[in-house]
Amino acid sequence: MIQRRACITAVLALTLFAAITAAAQHPKPAYKQPTPVPTTEPSGATESTFVDKHDKVRFTVPRGWELSRKDGEVSTFHLDARSAPPTAQLRGIAMLDFNPFPYSTLAGALFYFSIEPHTTDAECAAQANFPAGPTPDPSDTAPASTPVTSSTDPNIRKDVQDIAGMPFTHGHDEHGRICIEARDEVYTAWHKHSCYRFDLAMNTFCSESSGAQPISTQQILSIDQRMTNILATVTFGWQKTPAHPISAPDVPEEQHRKKSLPRVPSPATT
Repeated sequence: MIQRRACITAVLALTLFAAITAAAQHPKPAYKQPTPVPTTEPSGATESTFVDKHDKVRFTVPRGWELSRKDGEVSTFHLDARSAPPTAQLRGIAMLDFNPFPYSTLAGALFYFSIEPHTTDAECAAQANFPAGPTPDPSDTAPASTPVTSSTDPNIRKDVQDIAGMPFTHGHDEHGRICIEARDEVYTAWHKHSCYRFDLAMNTFCSESSGAQPISTQQILSIDQRMTNILATVTFGWQKTPAHPISAPDVPEEQHRKKSLPRVPSPATT
């Protein structure tokens, strides 16, 4: 009996030794720290030029922006450009590759160029309105600021921006639940039965429990101006007017935003 127990103990010891040896020979890979988001333009980055030969649109993207012709995993065009109809065709997108305000709630900035074919002047201008897109969520606590309506109606306030000789209707959209999580400056113009559209979209997150500082008005204006600087490089093949500087639109005043919705009392329980 004693010899049997000794044999069992020896077998267990050998098994444990073999397991320890195998673990030593195949160590677990070291934990890989996540790559931090850069706070400045990459030193080796260069500016890029977007050219749409079919629709004769050209613009320049500065260093630190990634240029693409397709919507990818990092962006969702129809979530950022809420009033763009399903038939709108995304032609180009530029994404900010660094975060100049790393301690703020800035999550991203995207510059979109899209075209909707077979539309009218009034329909195109109306895309700069809100709620021209999806029906607002009643739980959305940060609805859009005062909308801009069709520039074809002289009796309604309008905001028009000249871009390389083309008058673009300008509108603003912002939304979120607990806080404002998305802002979009919308520019639309009609040409030869197509709606040419630029969206300057900025995404943020709510600062609750994150330790980040809410993005300030000056920081919003700074990001808006970076995107507007791309807009200022736009030229059209049918226009002789060259590109010219454009100023970012004013940030909507805080008191014009809806802070919260009335609380709905819970049903009485019996």
